[in-house]
Amino acid sequence: MTNVSINEYQGDLHTLPETIGKLAHYQVELVKLGIITATNFIVFVGTTSINLAGNVLSSVNQVLQGVLSVFPSKK
Repeated sequence: MTNVSINEYQGDLHTLPETIGKLAHYQVELVKLGIITATNFIVFVGTTSINLAGNVLSSVNQVLQGVLSVFPSKK
C-alpha cells in the first residue's frame, strides 16, 4: 500500500513541470491577448475620433455656407 501511494506521488511529480509550463504559456497568451485588445481599442477610438471630427467640421461648414447664402453678394 505504501508503494502505491509513492507511485501516485511520482506520477504527480512527473506532470508538475508540464502543468507549470502550461500555466506559464497561458499567462503569456493572456498578456498577448490583452495587448492585442488594447491596441484594437486604441485604433477604434482613434478612427472614430477622426471621423467624428471630420463630421463636425463638415457640419460647421454647411452651417456657415447656409448663413452666408442669406446675405446678398456685393457686386
